[in-house]
Amino acid sequence: MKQFIRIRKPVLKELKQASIKRKIILSQPIWVRIFHWGFAVSLTVVLLTGLELHKPANFLNLNFGKVLIAHLVFCWFAMGFVALRIADALIRRDKSLVPKIHELKLFPKMMAYYFFLRSTPPPSRKYNSGQLLIYSSWIILFLVASFLGLVSYWQGQHLIWAWHLVGGFQVLRWIKFVITIYFLATIPVHIYLSFTEDISRLQAMVTGYERKPPSE
Repeated sequence: MKQFIRIRKPVLKELKQASIKRKIILSQPIWVRIFHWGFAVSLTVVLLTGLELHKPANFLNLNFGKVLIAHLVFCWFAMGFVALRIADALIRRDKSLVPKIHELKLFPKMMAYYFFLRSTPPPSRKYNSGQLLIYSSWIILFLVASFLGLVSYWQGQHLIWAWHLVGGFQVLRWIKFVITIYFLATIPVHIYLSFTEDISRLQAMVTGYERKPPSE
């Protein structure tokens, strides 16, 4: 046991020195954090209630009217948080969520890293190419689904051109359903990588700060 401790002491010393050398920076401003958690909660309710409205689960025995109200209320909340994020990005001139062409070209290398085919990820800005694709697609698809939701809610009384454009009510419902499945498929990936890739990123989304090496 003593030998084990003697071997481990240099390792612990190096870890402590590395921790001291790392600097703390503001990574996620307050409005980004408000958007993140507000949108996360709102979107979760929207997805769950949307699935219930699409195909009610008999074993839950929920009131359809109350589910619809919850769906509409939290959808408006989610749209409000998205508007907040867009306004904040415009005010601060934050382009971190706008993917660039050269970043998209690095996506295959990023996927190779995630599938353990590369030892290191390709260089990136605040978010890597995979995160940029997912985050930007979430905002775009959410806005599309929200617009189609309004079209279906009004049942052709308003925005009738959009009703005809997508090919009718049934096609509209299936588009929203496919978007829902996309969210349900990508959100667990986001959560998994948040806990396994770099825990300081998750810390930053709570406190706003994360530790970075001095060279970064």
